[in-house]
Amino acid sequence: MIGVIITTLKGMFLTALTAAVSENLVLVRAFGLGELDYAEYTPTRALREGWIVTLMAVLAAVCGWLGRWVIGNYSPLPVHLQPPVFLGIFTVAFLSIMGGILLVRRQRGKETSKKRYKLHTAIAFGFLPLGVLLVTGFGTSALGESMWMALGAGAGYVLAMLLCWSIRERLDLSDIPRAFRGAPILFIYLGLLSLALFGLVGHQLAL
Repeated sequence: MIGVIITTLKGMFLTALTAAVSENLVLVRAFGLGELDYAEYTPTRALREGWIVTLMAVLAAVCGWLGRWVIGNYSPLPVHLQPPVFLGIFTVAFLSIMGGILLVRRQRGKETSKKRYKLHTAIAFGFLPLGVLLVTGFGTSALGESMWMALGAGAGYVLAMLLCWSIRERLDLSDIPRAFRGAPILFIYLGLLSLALFGLVGHQLAL
């Protein structure tokens, strides 16, 4: 009995630890505390980088589906050990693609911009691709459905960035109390907007 309790508590601890690390990684990127400077986003920049985000999300969806397939058919693992597998496959795929691009550009005599590839890396391991990776890995969707979901997530990202730009433009013209300037008023605005969208979508309380 004691052994079963210890094993259960150990599994619960490892699961909670994995969830905490994964969620913090996603939320840090979501709040714009990573390499991407969301405060300087403009419509042109959102559209220019939106297709890169979408491609990375599609790659993450494929890797998440592949990781789930490998775990389900060849190496059954407990839930708390599955995210590292998804992330490992995604990292290998990303590095392989970036390495191939670098090799082709070098053979063609084109200069390599470190800033560009640093940006691509920040996007690849940003909140959206990582979120798609986890959702696909733990989900039950087929490969095609996962890729369509990633495309929709990329489109939603572009729309969200355009919406945030519009919000910042309006806030710049408003007289905001000093204590609420910057991130606080932005979070309040986004929270109210989220409630409005949540109401439009509809919600049914769990019974």
